[in-house]
Amino acid sequence: MKEKRKLRYLSSLIVKLPLYLALFCALLCMVNGLLGYRVFKGLFEEQYEDITQQFAYTALSYIDGDSILRYARDQEVDEEWRITDEKLNVLTNTANLAYIYVTVPDETFESRIYIYDTVHPDVVNGKAYPLGQVNSLKRYDADYIDHLKQVMLQGDPYIRFVYNKTGGHVTTSIPVKNKNSEVVAILSIVKPMSEIKSFKSRYLSSTFYSSAIATLLFVIIYVIILVYRLINPIRLITHETAHFAEHKGMLTGRLNKIKGQSELSLLARSVEQMSADMLNYIDELTHATAEKERLSAELDVATQIQANMLPRIFPPYQNHPEIELFATMAPAKEVGGDFYDFFMVGEDHFAVVVGDVSGKGVPAALFMVIAKTLLKNAGTQGMGPAQIFELVNNQLCEGNDAGLFVTCWIGILTISTGELRFANAGHTSPVYYHNGTFEYLTSKPNLMLAGMDGMKYKEHSITLSKNDRLFVYTDGVTEATNSSNELYGEERLLKAIKQTEGLSTKEVLSVVRKDIDSFVKEAPQFDDITMLELLFK
Repeated sequence: MKEKRKLRYLSSLIVKLPLYLALFCALLCMVNGLLGYRVFKGLFEEQYEDITQQFAYTALSYIDGDSILRYARDQEVDEEWRITDEKLNVLTNTANLAYIYVTVPDETFESRIYIYDTVHPDVVNGKAYPLGQVNSLKRYDADYIDHLKQVMLQGDPYIRFVYNKTGGHVTTSIPVKNKNSEVVAILSIVKPMSEIKSFKSRYLSSTFYSSAIATLLFVIIYVIILVYRLINPIRLITHETAHFAEHKGMLTGRLNKIKGQSELSLLARSVEQMSADMLNYIDELTHATAEKERLSAELDVATQIQANMLPRIFPPYQNHPEIELFATMAPAKEVGGDFYDFFMVGEDHFAVVVGDVSGKGVPAALFMVIAKTLLKNAGTQGMGPAQIFELVNNQLCEGNDAGLFVTCWIGILTISTGELRFANAGHTSPVYYHNGTFEYLTSKPNLMLAGMDGMKYKEHSITLSKNDRLFVYTDGVTEATNSSNELYGEERLLKAIKQTEGLSTKEVLSVVRKDIDSFVKEAPQFDDITMLELLFK
């Protein structure tokens, strides 16, 4: 338990924020120190550049450019050479230079001849090269050779800074010209920068100590303000929200300690308001849940009632073996608007009805009950399909304030002759199997029921032969949609039914439903799916 508290404390804002602040300030101090050092280093190099150039041009004033090539060729020391060499030595010692040397590179810049060379006495192992000394340039890198060419061929000065453990040095090279302004040699001076090492140490140490003290004071003051003005209110709000989650929206009341108009104060007020809203919501949700459970129970009863209203005995009539039939209705919600029905009309007529009410849920289900009841009542009176639709249409139009309507297909089969008279009120066309061929039983559909009062409906007729079949369905079959928003469609339905030749009516519906489910997969069902298969034996 103690270890958990310790870990929780170490991961809290009161530890993390000051730590992050201290690390950020330390990093900022380091960056500022390094940037300051780079700026000073640039100024320092500018000073050395100016000084060494002054010394270089002073040394150049001692040298006769017209004599250089003669000394390089004859390599003989004369009085003029001695006087010039003495002046260069004096300048080397008084200006505290490491070297002054004048050289003539060959045309390939692979070697050079020393004309003058002076060395300060303090240079360790320093030794001046005599007149005519030839040294190879092959040990130098390409950058060094390029800069020699820059001085010799273009006549441009060259300054090079080298830093090492002792501080480093600066080398300034300038061209030596004759009276015709031709570059005949290179004069180079080397000045040590030993003082830069001590300056760097002093600068960095003074910057570090002063920055560290300033940072420490800043962090202490800022942390005190941070803890009392930010972290403590945040911890209090965090504690209250945790209490809120654990105690179903209840707070301890400690948020009233956070005063003012800051963002944290507004957040504290929001949490308090959220707690009050949550308590009200829980109370309302409790009542709504109870009401929902009551409605759910009533819908379960309604679902059962609706299922009981549809015929469920297959085969339908034991004394009429010439008729084989099977039907199913799968609602998209608890109750649906699709329906099917079949019943005998006298001893020799068999009626089949499939309908689809517009809309979903309870209103559609209630309208379905009315439509199914009216259709069966009219059908049992011995009317033809068109007469049944005309009567029921007028009855449904009365008091239809909700504007619901029904698409419906009805067929009346004369069992003794096989004659099937049917009418279509805006419904899908059934699939008809005859003489080994599956096709849609197309006819010009009339207006749906309850669409307009006084409508006339047309009756059609076909004759069924032995083993002819009729598949009647609602648009929930062909309009079944997959996750890509594609419709199942009439072509897929006809293809699926063609695979059912020789199967029983129940097996036909099973094959079609499996094909629909395979097409839509995980996509939700948006419409009721009703199917009825009739086989005339």
